[in-house]
Amino acid sequence: VSLDLVAEKLGVTGPALLKRFGSRQKLMIEALKPPEIPTWVEQHRALDGRPLQEQLETLFTDIWTFFSEAVPCVMALRESGIEDQLWQKAVGPGPLRGLTALVKWLELAQGEALIDSDDLETAAYTMLGALHMRTITTHITRQSMATRHHRHHLRGLASFFAGALAPKARASKPRQAKA
Repeated sequence: VSLDLVAEKLGVTGPALLKRFGSRQKLMIEALKPPEIPTWVEQHRALDGRPLQEQLETLFTDIWTFFSEAVPCVMALRESGIEDQLWQKAVGPGPLRGLTALVKWLELAQGEALIDSDDLETAAYTMLGALHMRTITTHITRQSMATRHHRHHLRGLASFFAGALAPKARASKPRQAKA
């Protein structure tokens, strides 16, 4: 897309756009970089009282929506010819902020006895990985990764994680008689 076309759509001149951003590369970075804090983070700072599976489904839907918007933009930046250092600096630590926020959410769920896990960071990485992989594959192939609709996939993921993280009854092990 030409700079003049972008400027025209914004109702400014090409030179005004360049003056504002400094270069075409910086303009592209600003247009495509995801927000510093993933959009879903603010929506999920607390639990809402529903069963864990329902909360996970809502959380996963919001993360999926974020990835669906952010992945094509970051991939475009990566393939744009702009030096990696420039666009990576602009993208910043957003992925780590998302991971940290998800771990905190899981800690809240653990504090409410909704989940039982010795490794919440691994659970968070696994959840984000499952959502991210499907998003990337869908984007790259331009077709759904599975025959199921994304909503069904997200519901299945929520069911899987709710079951995997559910508190287990802590029955004591029977003692073996001494011989």
